[in-house]
Amino acid sequence: MYGSIRIWESYESRAKHDSIAKENLEQQPRSKIKKLTLDCRNYFRKVKIQFPARHRRHRFRPLQMGPLILVFLAILTCAGLVLSGSPPPTIQATPGQVSSQLGMNLNSVVSYTSQWPFADAFKITRPWISGRPGAAFSEGGPLKLTADGWVAALEPNQFAETVLFEDTKAHYPQGQYLLLYDGEGEIQFNFDSARILQQQPGRMVLQVIPQDTGIWLQIRATNPQNPLRNLRLILPGLEKTYQRQPFHPLFLERLRPFKTIRFMDWMQTNSSTLQNWANRPRPEDPSQGAGKGVALEYMIDLANTLQANPWFTLPHRATDDYVRQFATLVRDRLDPNLKIYIEYSNEVWNTAPAFNQSKYAEQQGLALGLAEDPYLALLRYYSQRSVEVFKIWETVFGSTDPGAVANPRLIRVLAGQYANPWTSEQILTWKNAYQQADAYAIAPYFSGDWDTAEQLPQLLNSSEAQIFEKMAAEIRSYGPYLQKNYSRVRSQFGLDLIAYEGGQHLVSSSFGDQEPAMTTLFTRLNRHPRMGELYSQYLQQWQASGGGLLCHFVDVSPYTQHGSWGALEYQDQPLATAPKYQALLNFIQRQTASPATLHHR
Repeated sequence: MYGSIRIWESYESRAKHDSIAKENLEQQPRSKIKKLTLDCRNYFRKVKIQFPARHRRHRFRPLQMGPLILVFLAILTCAGLVLSGSPPPTIQATPGQVSSQLGMNLNSVVSYTSQWPFADAFKITRPWISGRPGAAFSEGGPLKLTADGWVAALEPNQFAETVLFEDTKAHYPQGQYLLLYDGEGEIQFNFDSARILQQQPGRMVLQVIPQDTGIWLQIRATNPQNPLRNLRLILPGLEKTYQRQPFHPLFLERLRPFKTIRFMDWMQTNSSTLQNWANRPRPEDPSQGAGKGVALEYMIDLANTLQANPWFTLPHRATDDYVRQFATLVRDRLDPNLKIYIEYSNEVWNTAPAFNQSKYAEQQGLALGLAEDPYLALLRYYSQRSVEVFKIWETVFGSTDPGAVANPRLIRVLAGQYANPWTSEQILTWKNAYQQADAYAIAPYFSGDWDTAEQLPQLLNSSEAQIFEKMAAEIRSYGPYLQKNYSRVRSQFGLDLIAYEGGQHLVSSSFGDQEPAMTTLFTRLNRHPRMGELYSQYLQQWQASGGGLLCHFVDVSPYTQHGSWGALEYQDQPLATAPKYQALLNFIQRQTASPATLHHR
């Protein structure tokens, strides 16, 4: 997920749910009707949904509780009753407090990133753009590419170009870059984005002064018999090390404290089209930012370098063979001392358009007859397919006995919507999926609900101190909420409660004409020392409530109307100006000083 947003349901949805609840409550004893009605109205009114950072305006699609029994189950959930189909409480929690750990979600590898993941910056470039003098942007006609994706030939007056570090407010390295290449042709740089200092066949030394346009590289000519290929743009000072260490040293330094790395955005998991192993991204591709995600080899190598446990989110369309090949490569290449978090896709429960994995799961669930209600069919398919994926990994890692304990290196993750515990019930209990998992994951963001359009009038009339206090109040409520709704993840189902994402959630994209002013405000709040204090309180609440691993979203990202997600705004940001990152580090240091053991099966 790019992030998430929590919004109140529309009044129409509230009315619908209240009407359904009233209809079913007629069957309840009169003494229970008042309490059930109030509990369920409060529950449904507080249902919140999480949307991707770049798709904020889509409203909540309410659960389609067509069959009467499903509505009744939802009402029982609201009232805190035990649902039929829940497992017997035979698994007891381990005494003592669960240790909390911090992991990190990596931001997407894209051309406009303010993160510096690779020593060879060409790996973040856009796919080739076709150009022609006098033509509109990208209207230069179809480009002829080699099987590997390099420019094979150009038509008369045609050129090919690509870009990196655009729209980053010039937050990329300054100095002498080294461009290496094979083949023959002519390379230029547009917008004075790089100046050629020295040039010889296969090698250019460039002087780069960062600017908002980024670096624009153009291929003006290429020899069809020996085309330009294997371009590498080595960042300053890394010529002697880039081959043995493909990652930028500052990128590694600022990730090193986090001992789990979630690769959801590196894998371009949301709405992924990957299905067959033959079409996966590869290390030799011209760019790792072309839309398919980063090659698995790089993800494994990064985990090995950091000695951090990788968290993989498998594409929702992936075939069994894809899953098997993926698991085999991880088994053979990953340091055997590291654990592996396995998750099927990302936020399959989320029906926002950017998450077409949810529509896919709905279609599959209905086709298999898992439920008549589309949303319940979606959740059940997600649960069922997750277990199928887990079993493939178990086989690859050596467990073929259905009754055997899974390989202890594998941490099998089921995930649902934090603000709707009903989803956890459906996911965990479908065909006893909880018995094939090790952890249940949620995304407990906080915002004080300031990121909803309904709150704009109050927001405009609130001081920064009042805004912070409302967020602090929300954080204080998290402990009781987690205890009430998620303590049985451990006590009843025997699973660790972890967070696949988390952090602050101030998003201004729904504020219309006030959006620029609110973006400025939210940016200022995220840079304020008080935000660091809120992070400390938030992490302490999570830990005290029995939460385990929490993966912050994300490591490095600029602040925009779509969210202020980054612990850092740009890769080389002075840490004194990054209160969220500092709070995360301080929490890790406290954990190191007072170690406890995190439960895993």
